[in-house]
Amino acid sequence: MVEIYLLFFSFLFSCIITLYAVPSLIKLAYKKRLFDDPALEERKIHKYRTPNLGGIAVLISFAFTACLCISGNILPYANYIFASGLLIFSVGLKDDLAALNPYKKFLGQTVTALIVVYFADIRLTSFYGVFGIHDIHPVVSYPFTSLLIVFIINAFNLIDGINGLLGSVSMIVSLTFGYIFFQMEEYGLAILAVSMAGSVLGFLRYNLGKARIFMGDAGAYTIGFIVSVLAIQFIELNKPGEVTAMVNSFGRAVPAVAIAILIIPIFDTLRVIVIRLVQGKSPFMADRNHLHHRLLDTGMTHTQATLVLSTFNIVMIGTALSFQFIGTVELLILIGLLALLMNTMLWLYDVRQVIRSQSLVLDNDEKIYPLRDHAREVAEEALQQYEEKQHQN
Repeated sequence: MVEIYLLFFSFLFSCIITLYAVPSLIKLAYKKRLFDDPALEERKIHKYRTPNLGGIAVLISFAFTACLCISGNILPYANYIFASGLLIFSVGLKDDLAALNPYKKFLGQTVTALIVVYFADIRLTSFYGVFGIHDIHPVVSYPFTSLLIVFIINAFNLIDGINGLLGSVSMIVSLTFGYIFFQMEEYGLAILAVSMAGSVLGFLRYNLGKARIFMGDAGAYTIGFIVSVLAIQFIELNKPGEVTAMVNSFGRAVPAVAIAILIIPIFDTLRVIVIRLVQGKSPFMADRNHLHHRLLDTGMTHTQATLVLSTFNIVMIGTALSFQFIGTVELLILIGLLALLMNTMLWLYDVRQVIRSQSLVLDNDEKIYPLRDHAREVAEEALQQYEEKQHQN
């Protein structure tokens, strides 16, 4: 019973700290002229200069609350998690204040991943039969897990394109992991998750609707890193043979459930990479092909697009938890089909817009051609009358 009160305290306390910290950061940003200026990049959606230091408040509230509530016996490798979290936060903050070279960002993300993979031994050791592979050798496990962490960090950064989306998805993901870890009696990881959820909720107060502040790379990188740790531990602690409270519930399809929880950042990132490669572009080239961009193109506001994607995320989580009994591969196929269904709906909208634009062109032609013919007849008649008069004279 004590643990559940501690979870509620962690959630509320981190939320309150963020609520009080963000206004001070907004004032500081305006005083020091630290903005995300849309005039510097044509692809930017927002129209006004907006502070992008929200990640500072999120990290402070999350780290302080988690350190206060997590004891060493319930999360013995917490020191490596927080050390890596501070490193990736520093990389993101440097990028917010003065744009970093992509190679330097990748190096910082890789070092961050290696710390928790090698020192905390937070890594994947099984593919659960996907591609016919079960246990994987450490030679493969270490680099694969490191690359997976880097991928998730960047995936969360990429969905930070409209107001409220990153915060909403992060809160849904963190609360889901918090509930699951609480049921598994992994209280250290549960506190880690709900502390993140509370800090993000406080940030959303100033980011939903007309945003007064953005998360920035510092916040997106930190959230992506913590979520990647939660996802990997969720998969590993439910590995067949591990003694956990929910091993019988998640043992067969836990990787698929983890992907469903992270479906928005994972699917959006894979989708834009495929589109860029098909178009012959670099997969690292920025564009407006993200899911939130496509929803905005349909006429939705930032809030509406955020609600649609957040609802889809919740639906996917519910679907995965409801159908986990069918097995990992089968559930992965179901999740993939549902994600492709949403993508197909966006594609059909594009087709409809093309057809509509063509029909408008045809309608305009039908109106223009008779006018053109009538003008030609009038001109020919006037010319004929002029020639007759000239002949008479």
